[in-house]
Amino acid sequence: MSQSQEEAAASAPAESGVTSATVHPSSASSSSSTPTSSSDYSFEDAFEAVVDEIFFDPVEDEIEAQIVEQLFRGASPEVRRRVAAQQEAMRVQKEALRRQVAESRALSRRAKEYSRLLRADVSRYTDAQMEKYQRELRRRSKELFGK
Repeated sequence: MSQSQEEAAASAPAESGVTSATVHPSSASSSSSTPTSSSDYSFEDAFEAVVDEIFFDPVEDEIEAQIVEQLFRGASPEVRRRVAAQQEAMRVQKEALRRQVAESRALSRRAKEYSRLLRADVSRYTDAQMEKYQRELRRRSKELFGK
């Protein structure tokens, strides 16, 4: 490549015209657990939304089923049964992974809430407020650590 071609390639915009991407809370996830304030929205939340979109898209499952159906149109019944069994095993594994991800996220959320509670400024709490705070700390500690 000549120097003028290199300069032209370096100064040309990307083919798609998109040079960066931003994920906004309103578009990243359609779940009802989306935080309402931007300060509550974190990189982890955006990452989780992208992972959900990539790995847990039901439309992809439908497309895959249609492709498999076309590929095995002339296959013997035995091959079809074997492929169907493999697909079912994969579906079960995927569902188990979804449950694990949900449980992990819930645990992570509880740990963040507990950590936030530990960092709270309680210096101006009344005795009643301090008692309520201590009860809540004990409850969340038992929920997280089982102690």
